Amino acid sequence: MAPNLFLCLRTVCCPAYWFQHGDRVNSEVNREQHWESPVPGTYKFLPGRGWHLIRRDGCEHDEKVPAALVYCRILHRYMFESELEERCRWFSAPLHKGTQPEQLRFFLLDNGIHWVAGWDTKGRFIPGPYPKWYLDEDGETIRRGSSPPTSANVSQCNSIIAGKFD
Repeated sequence: MAPNLFLCLRTVCCPAYWFQHGDRVNSEVNREQHWESPVPGTYKFLPGRGWHLIRRDGCEHDEKVPAALVYCRILHRYMFESELEERCRWFSAPLHKGTQPEQLRFFLLDNGIHWVAGWDTKGRFIPGPYPKWYLDEDGETIRRGSSPPTSANVSQCNSIIAGKFD
């Protein structure tokens, strides 16, 4: 007797038919993990809500309100949702040179000086590479460039070389 081609193709092409009906993935698995970043502690995955910090290292009791984590696609790491919101601001700037200014959501990098345009007017993520921007002295105008003119002559490196005076 020849095999049924319909059943063979359906099994190969449709993942729902790859497993037996009695085997199900257990969704009640305890998903707690210990992470060192962004804060050392125990993190728990809550279905539909993502990862949350539930207990910091060195604390005997759990957090009163679990702190939500989000993955920052600009820095490529997890960070607290509140920190992400604090580091984002809306500015009016041209996305490309010579175009009209538009509202963009900028993200402050770890150095505390440079910003990158991470989201467009409609809130859609803009993938990199990202040109760096900086705030003027007034704190309201954003300009494209590697550093503010006031700090152009200041080195960001340590001026003492290890072992130079030994």
